[in-house]
Amino acid sequence: MNLLTLILQIILTIPLTIILTYFNKKENRRLNQLLIPSVYIILIAALIPIVKENIFLIVVFEIFIRNFYITNIINNEKEVNNTTFIIESLLSIVISVLTYNLFISKVDTVIPDPESIRPFIWFLIVLFVVYLYKISTKDLEIKRETKKTVYKREKNILQYAKFKNKYSYIVKSKNNIINNTIYAIMVYNDYNTPQIKRSINSYIGAITKKETKYGIMQIPSYDKISDEDSILFVLNDFEKKLKNNKSKTKDIFDILTQSYNEKEKIDLKKIYDDIVEFSK
Repeated sequence: MNLLTLILQIILTIPLTIILTYFNKKENRRLNQLLIPSVYIILIAALIPIVKENIFLIVVFEIFIRNFYITNIINNEKEVNNTTFIIESLLSIVISVLTYNLFISKVDTVIPDPESIRPFIWFLIVLFVVYLYKISTKDLEIKRETKKTVYKREKNILQYAKFKNKYSYIVKSKNNIINNTIYAIMVYNDYNTPQIKRSINSYIGAITKKETKYGIMQIPSYDKISDEDSILFVLNDFEKKLKNNKSKTKDIFDILTQSYNEKEKIDLKKIYDDIVEFSK
């Protein structure tokens, strides 16, 4: 090993130090510290064959230079004196030596010939095609979900407009959150229990005399309740709940819908938000 090779290796420690300093601020700091030096010496051996002999010394020099910089320039001896730094440095050297002995020193040139890398190139092509397929599939899925969300929102607004036109003479609380929540419940219930199903349930309840959910607001009762009466019932109930209540605006919806389970509340909130957004 001649003096020129040694000098070049010492110089080439500087880029490695810069690279390690940058990547050590990212995630997986320890993994970076162990693997980047080996990758670096492989690339340098391929690009500058003259420094290939004992090229693992670059890693050794880098550790000494970094140690000197941390200790004498920025005066942070704790960082280099802790056990973790020592172990990382030793492992980094061991991995670099193994890389040199098993991969670099046994070949004339680290750069593979075209024939040997042909299978790898095809492997990369296949990976790239799979990647493109996943990207296109993901884009289609995003567009599909976006279209579905827009359609659902438009449907919510149309239902809201229909019910507001029909029942606005009843739903006229001074608290607009109550009004919007009632309309949201109407829309939600109409999706899950449409008019024809409510009529069938009402007919069965009248015959069996059992407690049945009546009206568009689905009020449990032994006696038949019309849509209008069910709305009045919920309106009065909401007014009582908020009487003398000084909760913040964002908490009122949760108070009004506390009888619903978590999934129902999420669905109701989406409808409620669509109504509020449309009403602005």
